[in-house]
Amino acid sequence: MQTLVGTKKGQIYHLEINRPKQLNTMSKQLFQDLKAAVDIINQTDDVRVVVFTGRGKHFCAGLDLKEAPSMFQVLFKDILKSIRIYNLIKDWQLSMTSLSRIRVPVIVGIQGCCFGGAIDLITSADIKYCSEDSKFSIKEIDIGMAADIGTLQRLGQQNANTSLFRELAYTGRIFDAQEALHLGLVSKVVKNDQLNDEIIKLAEVIAAKSPVGIYTIKSILTRESNLDSQLEVMARTNMSLGFTNDMPTGITALITKSKAEFPKL
Repeated sequence: MQTLVGTKKGQIYHLEINRPKQLNTMSKQLFQDLKAAVDIINQTDDVRVVVFTGRGKHFCAGLDLKEAPSMFQVLFKDILKSIRIYNLIKDWQLSMTSLSRIRVPVIVGIQGCCFGGAIDLITSADIKYCSEDSKFSIKEIDIGMAADIGTLQRLGQQNANTSLFRELAYTGRIFDAQEALHLGLVSKVVKNDQLNDEIIKLAEVIAAKSPVGIYTIKSILTRESNLDSQLEVMARTNMSLGFTNDMPTGITALITKSKAEFPKL
C-alpha cells in the first residue's frame, strides 16, 4: 500500500493515512489502498479492533485537488463523460463502504482538518473521537456538487441533529470539535495530546470482550437501511455534473483561492 500504513499490535490493527506532506488528502491511490487494507484486515483472524488515524497534523483534508484538473480532463473529455463519472463515484463509494464492512469495530481518531471526503470516510467507522483542535467541513458544495460517497446517506441515518446537518451540508462552512459533538459526528472530544492514548485505551477495552459477541453486534449495526439504493441514486444524480459548469468552476475557484461565480440554473 502506497498511501496507508498498517501495523498490528496484539489484537489491535492500526491503520494510518500516510500522506502528511499532502495533508493526508485522498488521492486515487488512497481509494484503492483502502480496499486492499480492508481485505488484509478481514483475512487476519486475531484482529479484534481497528484504530484508524492520519499521520502528521491533519487527519485528512479531503480530495486531493492537485490531482483534480488532470482527472477531470479525462472524465469530461467526450460523450462518455457521464458514464466515467458514474463509474468513478461507484468505485469511491465502494472504498468507503468497505470500511464499514470490516468485521470488527473501527475507531477513528481525528486531529486537525477533516474536510469533504474525509467525512464520508469517518461516517463509515463505528466510533469517532477527535482532538480539541479538529476542524470539519462538508466541503463538496464549494466545488459545485453534493457529497456523493456516503456523508449525506450515512450521517442522515446516524441520529444526527437534522437541522444542523442540513445547514452544514448547504453552506460547507467549517465547524469545530464541539459542534461536531453536538451534530453527533463524533462521540468524544479529547485534549490534543491525549487523542492516541484515548482511542488505544478504548480499543483495548473492546478487544478484551467476547469476539463472537462483538462480531454479532457489528453485523447487526451495519445493516444500514436502504443504503445501497441511496448511494446508487446519488451516483446517478451526480453523473449529470458532466453537463454543467458548476464543478469545474468550483474546483478552479478553490485552487486559485478566488470566489466562485456559479451560472444561473
